[in-house]
Amino acid sequence: MAEVDELPTRWEVELEFVQSLANIQYVNWLAQNDYLADPAFVNYLKYLNYWKDAKYAKYVVYPNCLHILTLLQSEEFRKSIVNPELINSLMNDMVKRWQSAEEPIDLLEERKEDDEKKLSPQKVYPRDLSTETPSIQVDEP
Repeated sequence: MAEVDELPTRWEVELEFVQSLANIQYVNWLAQNDYLADPAFVNYLKYLNYWKDAKYAKYVVYPNCLHILTLLQSEEFRKSIVNPELINSLMNDMVKRWQSAEEPIDLLEERKEDDEKKLSPQKVYPRDLSTETPSIQVDEP
C-alpha cells in the first residue's frame, strides 16, 4: 500500500505564504488579480502580522517579506503596487538590503526621495510608512 504524504500544517502554510510576499512580482500579481482589494484577503494580511513577533519571525528565511507585509497594511500601497516604477523601486531596495546587510540603511527614506522625483504625489508611499522601518528581533541560536 502506498504511503500517504502528510498535509502541511496551517503554521507551515502561513509561513510559506508570508515568505512568498518577498517576491515582488507575486505581490504585483495579487494586486492585478484583485486579491488586494478583497476585504477578506486584507483581513487575512492583517491576521498574518503575528509573524513579526520574534517567536515566529525566527523561522522566516526571507525577512524582507515582513517589510512587505507591513507595507501591505496600507490601502494606498495595495493600490500602488501595480505601478511598474514602484515594483522596480522595491526590487532595487531589496538588492541594496542584500548588498549592505552589515550596514543598515534607511531605504524607506531613500525610496521616498526617489519616488517624489519619479512619481505623481498619489503614487508615493503613505507618510506614516515613510518614517517607519520594521524592526524584528530574532533570538540567536
